[in-house]
Amino acid sequence: MIKIKTNDIHLREKIYILSVIFEDILGIQVSYELSKNESYELILPNNKTISIPDIFLSSQKHQEEWKEFEYPKMNFDTDIKLTNVHKLFGMYGNKKFENTQESIVINNDIIGSAFIFLSRIEELNENHDKFNRYQYKNSLADRFNIITRPVVNEYIEFFKDAISLLDPTINFKKYSFDVMLTHDIDLIKRWTFKHLLKHAVVNIGKRNYIKGFKGFIKSRINPKNDPYYNFDKIMELSNSYNFKSLFLFMSLEKDEFEFLYSLDQVKHPIKKILESENHKIGIHPSKITYDNYKNLKKEINRFSEKINEKIEYSRQHYLMFDINKTWNILNSNNIKYDLTLGYPEMIGFRCGICYPFKVYDIKTKSKLELIEIPLIIMDVTLTNYMKIKNEKVLNYQVVEIINQVKKHNGTLNLIWHNNSYYDYSFTQYKNLLNDIFVEIKN
Repeated sequence: MIKIKTNDIHLREKIYILSVIFEDILGIQVSYELSKNESYELILPNNKTISIPDIFLSSQKHQEEWKEFEYPKMNFDTDIKLTNVHKLFGMYGNKKFENTQESIVINNDIIGSAFIFLSRIEELNENHDKFNRYQYKNSLADRFNIITRPVVNEYIEFFKDAISLLDPTINFKKYSFDVMLTHDIDLIKRWTFKHLLKHAVVNIGKRNYIKGFKGFIKSRINPKNDPYYNFDKIMELSNSYNFKSLFLFMSLEKDEFEFLYSLDQVKHPIKKILESENHKIGIHPSKITYDNYKNLKKEINRFSEKINEKIEYSRQHYLMFDINKTWNILNSNNIKYDLTLGYPEMIGFRCGICYPFKVYDIKTKSKLELIEIPLIIMDVTLTNYMKIKNEKVLNYQVVEIINQVKKHNGTLNLIWHNNSYYDYSFTQYKNLLNDIFVEIKN
């Protein structure tokens, strides 16, 4: 067991982040002891110590409730001479690092920084988009150019290395690289009247003109002929790479806002997915649920009753998220895993981590049972937002990000919409997913 000494300023926040890092992720038994020191002191079973300054949380005495967040004014890297860690990103403190046979001392408040990234308190600031989403351009990740760098994973590696150096008898929880291939099912019909009209206007005089009408007629004869009704093909592709797919369905009725399909229209693929060995289903709650407990409850209950199973996985439609409400609402509805937290407009590490982690609730100032599996790469981020040409994607951030997840034996949460397998807008990207899969397997 490791003893951690700390003062009582924002003790709930400290217990949250320390328990996530040491107990949940590293798998170490921890006891806590109050002190008057302005530092975190880790005392190992052999009485050797690791010291980290307590700068950020101790400086927030005025924050009785988390209502705002003041951005740090600087950033730096601490040079570390340990096995797997060479530098640590910092926002509070300085580059000082000491390593002796009895102790390791740094002056970089990596615990305070980890709390900021995992709690998402930076999202308390305004400057959200029209869907009330926190924007990448306002983030610490953009400000300090660390979106492709899972800095919290680096902190975790530092603790592993430092503890192992001082006490090699301590064992840690083991991780292996995992791919979580997810599919938000927003649409199940390509060939609606609206799409047919659009197709006719765009493709008049082109070879694809007649093809669209043929596709429309086929899908009218049998909805399963529609190219968006492609669940079998997705499962086949996943199986060919030994990946597991998670399908996230909406749960709406005809009289409700944003209705696009009913659960009855997808009951056969849902049944097939549930009967498969490799694949799972979850819910894709509508736009009116991220800040409303009752709306989310209604959609979850409807879905659960239809399939006669408890819903464990969820991702918010349009990645809509409110740090003051969404996690709490999901947890209160007994959702086990949320998969929402990535930036719509940028791939990478929004939470600074590629491990699943239990989340912090601003209202109760405590750790919830809800586990966040951060979103790292999304198809439409690459195509619609970043507008990267297919041949350049794998030379861009994708490979760097995949390699970072592999390096830390993390979970690569990847969205590929069912309609992205077909859309004309994805023509230049038709081989992109396969290219990404090949890169993952390399």
